[in-house]
Amino acid sequence: MHKLVRGFTLPEALTVLAIISLLLGVAAPTWQAFSRNQESKSALNTLASHLVMARSESIKRNRPVLIDNVDGNWNSGWTLYVDANNNALLDAGDPVLASIQPQPAGLIITGNTPVRRYVRYTPSGQTQLPGGAFQAGTLTICDASGLQPVRKLIISASGRARVFRTAPAPC
Repeated sequence: MHKLVRGFTLPEALTVLAIISLLLGVAAPTWQAFSRNQESKSALNTLASHLVMARSESIKRNRPVLIDNVDGNWNSGWTLYVDANNNALLDAGDPVLASIQPQPAGLIITGNTPVRRYVRYTPSGQTQLPGGAFQAGTLTICDASGLQPVRKLIISASGRARVFRTAPAPC
């Protein structure tokens, strides 16, 4: 009593492989676009939440709190710290509240002149430069390919940040 075992013929196997290859060819670019979009959203959400945290900590601690990209490049990551001596520099005695690692390649984060290097919150919850001038600016998050929406964090002098999204554009 033998059972008859049936396998696939070569044309059947090649047809299945061709269909799988076609589906993967269509799905791969869509997956890449989805992944890039998620990276951009993640960077925006992380930066926005750290702005809220910096404002809150500054009010709570009654000290200036900075989100500082340290090397002048937001893509390299940033550090959130209490500026104990009010010099807008991360010193040995300044408590570090959070540190963010470099962002993925192809993601570009820039700040206009007032927020190019840091955002500084005062104990009143406002953004202000060490000299006393108000600090308002825009942090822009975009994808180097120009295929993803451009996201902006617009920081007002009152310290509040709002999100603005525009159509895809080159950085």
